[in-house]
Amino acid sequence: MDIELLDNFAHRQLLNAELHQHPYEPLSPPVRVFYIAMLVSPEQRGAEGIHLQRLLEHFGHKLEQGSNRIRRDFGDFRFKMECHQEFTRYKFVFPVSDQMQQDPFADDPMPPFLKSWLTGLPGKILIAMDLPVLPCPTDTPQTTLVERFSNCFNQQALTASQAGRSGGLVISDFMIRSDGIVRMLLFSRSSMPSQNGRLVLRLLEIETYRMLALMALPDAKALLRVLQHANTRLTEITEAIAESGGNKDEELLENLTALASHVEKLVAANYHRLSASRVYFNMITQRLDELHIKSVETTPSIDGFLKRRLEPSRMTCESVSQWLDQLSQRVAHASQLLRTRIDVRHEQQTHELLKAMNNRFHLQLRLQSAAELLSIAIFTYYAVNLLTYVGEEVCAYFSLNFDPVPFKGVAAPIMVGVALLFIWQSRKKRKIE
Repeated sequence: MDIELLDNFAHRQLLNAELHQHPYEPLSPPVRVFYIAMLVSPEQRGAEGIHLQRLLEHFGHKLEQGSNRIRRDFGDFRFKMECHQEFTRYKFVFPVSDQMQQDPFADDPMPPFLKSWLTGLPGKILIAMDLPVLPCPTDTPQTTLVERFSNCFNQQALTASQAGRSGGLVISDFMIRSDGIVRMLLFSRSSMPSQNGRLVLRLLEIETYRMLALMALPDAKALLRVLQHANTRLTEITEAIAESGGNKDEELLENLTALASHVEKLVAANYHRLSASRVYFNMITQRLDELHIKSVETTPSIDGFLKRRLEPSRMTCESVSQWLDQLSQRVAHASQLLRTRIDVRHEQQTHELLKAMNNRFHLQLRLQSAAELLSIAIFTYYAVNLLTYVGEEVCAYFSLNFDPVPFKGVAAPIMVGVALLFIWQSRKKRKIE
């Protein structure tokens, strides 16, 4: 069936390739794996690419632009590089001689150029692990192997376990030696290179995630003191809110806003690291479960050792993260309560102000009504007198008799009616407006 003529989804190839981003490196013992993880900032990514190109060109290879994962076989060793969001890991696989099988950490298989190249890696080193992978002798008990090679490790922190479905023996102390390298030794019982590669990848991932998860621990311990002070400050402000009775609400709100700003700054500065730590701790547990670890007599198991030693650190990071979230929520809740009380008081003050304005308005209306009545009387008085004066002059001009009393008695009601009509029209006009 040919479907080339059909339109593909724009990201079909990308989504399918995501499934194959982390292939297992086939390993056939005996080999020696040297693993490095470097913390790299975004500003150092350019220098990282230039440095990687130097290595590839030395062995006659070219760097593919935009590639975050590189695998090369240089003959004397195999090389693999993977770029992640905050770190880059390098893996070198060297063949092992018969002499090295007797003392797996005796010689350094790295060529001089590679040593020089490693010293110039951009970033800060987070992990350096030396992991020889040897075939497990069928005629030697695993307890004997642990005793034989225990002198390669710190006796106080020595761990050993059967790992993988094939039951390979893993020995390590997870300690950084004077040369800056952590040692781990694997005796493989599997004849399948892919299974050996999968087991080695899981072991390297556990070491990587262990260190990445613990990166939040120093900040978490420092935050404990800061959060304690912020919690005390919040308690003081909350008690003051309950005791103030609204007299100092604006001042308390200003203090609470400053505390909220400080707490949110802490959340923004530490959210990524604490969240990443939680994810890495979960990934450690997942990888340990995938190893199907079984203990070896008289020696602590790897999963028991790591879980026991990492649990206090995990709980510290988790408690700090939860405390930070809860403190942020408590500050926001206290701020909301205080703002509500301030708003209620402002509404009450506004209501009282409107009530006072309403009272003044009614008083003004009464005064206006009284003034209108007074103005009617004044208007009537002057209008009647003016008309009387005009009447007297007219009658005198025509030699007629004029009696002002009946005239005023008739003119006064008429003038009162005119004044009332004028006032009524004025009020009607104001209502329309």
